[in-house]
Amino acid sequence: MMLTSLASNLISAWFSLLLPSYGTWKSLAHRPVSEPELERWAMYWAVMGAFIAFEHVAEWFVSWLPFYWEAKILVLLYLSLPQTQGSTWVFQMFVHPYLSKNEANIDASIAAAKANIVAFIQSRFATLLQSFVDAATKAAANAGAQPQGQSGAPPTSPIDMARGLWSAYGPALMNGLQAPAAAANHQRPVPPHAYSAASISSQSSGSSSAASSSYSSEPPAYPESEPYKI
Repeated sequence: MMLTSLASNLISAWFSLLLPSYGTWKSLAHRPVSEPELERWAMYWAVMGAFIAFEHVAEWFVSWLPFYWEAKILVLLYLSLPQTQGSTWVFQMFVHPYLSKNEANIDASIAAAKANIVAFIQSRFATLLQSFVDAATKAAANAGAQPQGQSGAPPTSPIDMARGLWSAYGPALMNGLQAPAAAANHQRPVPPHAYSAASISSQSSGSSSAASSSYSSEPPAYPESEPYKI
């Protein structure tokens, strides 16, 4: 089924679209010599337009029929080949009589359809615009009826939102970043060269005072002489 559909589409595109497009260009490029040929191609495109419109609407319903793709190829070849002149016959026998008989009704239907479509689009657009206006008015009323504790309108710009976030979370973030640095500085050992001369002199004076305090100010007791024994 897929192979048949692909082959049918390729053949249809070549014989019913590409070759007629080239033939129409040749007729337009060599006017007024090819005026009958141009008329034939105009009939062909009128018939093909009706056929393609019917195909887009009803192909989903009839494509399951047996030998549908083969029949479609035969119909398109009959309409497009110059030897058969099928499009000219279909135009003169069916398309032209029908359009001539119903031309006024068709024109009125097209004009009514255009007017209805324009009116529908305008009404939908007006309804959508009114809904946007109502939403904006309601939002403005809600913003004006804020509690007194909340002053000013809520931040709407990205700069105001960023400023509010920094005011709320910035100090805590900076404290969290500074705490590890302070702890590291507290635990870091002081290098030997960091001691000042005053601290060294105070330490030396303290040691000398401790050494002097160990000596007593009173003279030591003189030992008593014992009697000489013979």
